[in-house]
Amino acid sequence: MRSLPRLLLLLLPAVLLAGCASTGSVPSTARVPAPAPTGPVEAGSGGRYGAPVATPYRPPAQVAQARPQPAKAVRALLERARKQQAAGDLVGAANTLERAVRIEPGNALVWNRLAHVRLEQGRYTQAAGLAAKSKALAGGDAVLKADNDRIIARANAHR
Repeated sequence: MRSLPRLLLLLLPAVLLAGCASTGSVPSTARVPAPAPTGPVEAGSGGRYGAPVATPYRPPAQVAQARPQPAKAVRALLERARKQQAAGDLVGAANTLERAVRIEPGNALVWNRLAHVRLEQGRYTQAAGLAAKSKALAGGDAVLKADNDRIIARANAHR
């Protein structure tokens, strides 16, 4: 009876280790893809898909990006700021545009208009910073980017 527990203690690790052993490699039934041709393909030897046709590279067409329409409230604020600026009320125009920025901070046009007001006020460093912000938000709007570049150049000329 005493030898039975000893025998079990000796056989148990052997059985456990046998369960962890690999059974060898199992033949794979998956197909290996044929290697791709490395040389140039001759005309007329297109095989299964027909003859290959070489087309010259054409760059993608330039898509004119329309400036997104601001929200109705922002449009009203832009119009009010334009009237205030035309009347010489630059402080009022700046305050109105800052309110528009709080409503739509991703609108490059609002930042541009505020940069114009700051430039007219003689706050050149702030005007250049606002124009740079507008330029970063302008995306593909080349006209707005060019206007921002002019603001930055004029502001730098006065500093």
